[in-house]
Amino acid sequence: MKFNTLLIILVVVMVGMTAVNMFMAFNNRLDIETLSSSSNYKYDYEGRATLDIETEILFNKPNQMTQFLEQYEKPKEQQQADFQESITKFAESFNRIMTVEDFQSTATVLGTNRVKVVEHAVIAGFSAVEEGIVNTDMGDMEFDLTGVESSLTLEIPAGAKVVSVEPEPSSSIGGNIFIWSNTGKTPFPKIRFGQ
Repeated sequence: MKFNTLLIILVVVMVGMTAVNMFMAFNNRLDIETLSSSSNYKYDYEGRATLDIETEILFNKPNQMTQFLEQYEKPKEQQQADFQESITKFAESFNRIMTVEDFQSTATVLGTNRVKVVEHAVIAGFSAVEEGIVNTDMGDMEFDLTGVESSLTLEIPAGAKVVSVEPEPSSSIGGNIFIWSNTGKTPFPKIRFGQ
């Protein structure tokens, strides 16, 4: 079984995403629930994004947890190569080229069927850039931000000129950090900004 944790987490917290087909189309579909998730996306002016995601997952079928944890035995280079393969397929739906520049993941077993996963990825081309304007739009993707334990944060460079932010965030900090939490099914934020 070959799959990438970050993409699993993306699907766990998002719905309506084509990435589901990348790794859920295995003989044993993962039967999991998200207990908490914190997703942080930090963008630059070139379309690069740094993703830091922390998620606690409950496995309804504990035997699937063993399969899930096996990927952490792979060397870092192999994990990154597998992740690049999945990201390349994912990027096709946005007609973009996405390049994984860094990928790190850890999993901590919290109980017989609970795992805490911490992921860090740097992906060039994650957002579109046209005429100097960065656009974080990801099409029809949605986050499921149900409950106070789920949040999504998008951070753009300090001092960036914000053209638009959709949907309206739950809160913002300093004019460049936008937070959505406990908002139910929420479209992936579309922030347009430039220098």
